[in-house]
Amino acid sequence: MEDIERKLDQLEQDGFILIEGALSPEVTEQIRQRINYAREQGWEEGLNAVGNMWFDTLLDREPETYSPLVGHPSLRPYLEGMMGKQCQLRSFRAHINPGPYLQEWHMDFYGHWQEKREAEKYRLAVPPVGINTTFYFQDNGPGLGHLKFVKNGHRIEPPHLYPLDRPKFEAWCEAQEHVILYPKAGDCVVFINHIPHQGAKERDDMERSNIVCHYQLTPMYEGIWHVSRPRGYEGTFPFVG
Repeated sequence: MEDIERKLDQLEQDGFILIEGALSPEVTEQIRQRINYAREQGWEEGLNAVGNMWFDTLLDREPETYSPLVGHPSLRPYLEGMMGKQCQLRSFRAHINPGPYLQEWHMDFYGHWQEKREAEKYRLAVPPVGINTTFYFQDNGPGLGHLKFVKNGHRIEPPHLYPLDRPKFEAWCEAQEHVILYPKAGDCVVFINHIPHQGAKERDDMERSNIVCHYQLTPMYEGIWHVSRPRGYEGTFPFVG
């Protein structure tokens, strides 16, 4: 319990934690193969300009493979410790980076600061928050690939958000102090959804894939400014029942 509390403190303080070995090597390899199978089947939603291919339907297509990642036992103490039974799965998305990949600086929950100000106008309203869990299926490392955060980026409102001026927002992110993580296969990074971050491959031929579960602390309404579309309500609360 002391270690969990320490990790929860770190998540609040830094905006992220790295959970090493969240998945066993056997499960990691199984899911890596299934993500590649999904690409072979053409199940992706698209491939964007920065080299990110994404899949939004895998949880529905192969629940026996992917549903164990939702509220996974290795992450439950942190998700439940932060959000309790109100922890709701917002979305489930897999990614493959098939070639060169340098993600744009971005936030998963762009609307956080806007919604925080809005909530302050009302007596019972609370600002919505969210947490991202990203499982990795290959080793990142210097010269291979990484995940980069703006240091303390969950504590300060970035400029150029409302309205979004992407070049200026990204230039601001690039100018800040950064923290770089190198997750290994089977690791999971848990982070607060409104911290600016950027993934990258440093070697174009490196195989790189991950799965992102976005969790939200209800209430969050449908039109909130987030990178993912909500799955709905029924059956999306992993710690209830």
